[in-house]
Amino acid sequence: MEKQMKKNIAAAALAVVMAGGIVVGMATTSTATANRPCTAATSFGSGQFKRVVPTANGSTDCYLVNGNSGNGVRALQRALVYCEGYSVGSSGIDGSFGNATKSAVLAFQRSFGLTPDGQYGNQTRNWLKFLDRASNPTGYFYCNRV
Repeated sequence: MEKQMKKNIAAAALAVVMAGGIVVGMATTSTATANRPCTAATSFGSGQFKRVVPTANGSTDCYLVNGNSGNGVRALQRALVYCEGYSVGSSGIDGSFGNATKSAVLAFQRSFGLTPDGQYGNQTRNWLKFLDRASNPTGYFYCNRV
């Protein structure tokens, strides 16, 4: 398990370095290096522990910013609330990326040393844990990275 964890950390670090190079090459101010918004949420993984992740046409290579709405935002909000412990505002998980969701993303990004821009993209996705589809009547939540 420790060996697998080291591989996952190395892969995530490589992804962050590569994404950072892409951001510079594209001359954008966002760490959201994807070029399309996440309009849906898709389950990834096997068995009962499938992670529900924001997607665009089945791909996780997408972004969410203030003003977006829909199932992709809901998946992000669930991850922030249930897996990471952040508040997304008094409306809760409503599928609307507003100021409270942006603040939660900013706080999450700062906690992992990411460039804090308040936008969900590839770098943030690589560090965020997502809620698994498994339901538990006792209220336990299962969260994993993609």
